[in-house]
Amino acid sequence: MKKAYITGAIILLVMIGNSFAVYEHNPEAKYQKGLHYYKEKNYKKAAHLFKEAAKQGYAPAETKLGYMYLNGWGVPHDYKKAAYWLKKAAHQGDALGESYLGYMYDYGLGVPQDYSKAVYWYKKSAEQGNANGEYNLGYSYQYGLGVPQNYGKAVYWYKKSAEQGDANGENNLGTMYGEGLGVPQDYSKAVYWLKKAAEQGNATAKANLEYLEEHLLGGY
Repeated sequence: MKKAYITGAIILLVMIGNSFAVYEHNPEAKYQKGLHYYKEKNYKKAAHLFKEAAKQGYAPAETKLGYMYLNGWGVPHDYKKAAYWLKKAAHQGDALGESYLGYMYDYGLGVPQDYSKAVYWYKKSAEQGNANGEYNLGYSYQYGLGVPQNYGKAVYWYKKSAEQGDANGENNLGTMYGEGLGVPQDYSKAVYWLKKAAEQGNATAKANLEYLEEHLLGGY
């Protein structure tokens, strides 16, 4: 009986050891644990786990770590490190990483400002259906940054972003309808999209909606 107990204990220890070994070599597990801390706003622990997973080449962790450096959450604020990790993620085809890297080029954060490169990465992200990339690509077309100004294309990408529930996309699509840019002017559609953005807490959309209702619609 004693021998059987010892054997069982050894098997249990081996199982625990194997589980620990799997965790140590599983970047996705580290990333998921990091997300848990991230959601709790324990950014220091989250960044540590994202860094471990990123060093193993796990693209979603590279994106998150880059984003942490961009905002100075759990790590020192460092644009160059943000760009470094976002580049690694983007070159692996991570759609969110591509969009964030485009943002870095758009505003010259950690890299030389380059609207053409920004658009290049926004397009790659948008073509994968990433709402953030779609919104940013729409913005580039609206203001002619890195591409010829094209309101029709701006509306196209804003719609794709808005239909995924992106508040910025909803707000900008609403303003395009309100001003008749790239689409026939349509206040009812403008109000519809601005309300959706405002309901998500988008302050710009709230201001745009208030202005539209007060000055153009008379309490629509």
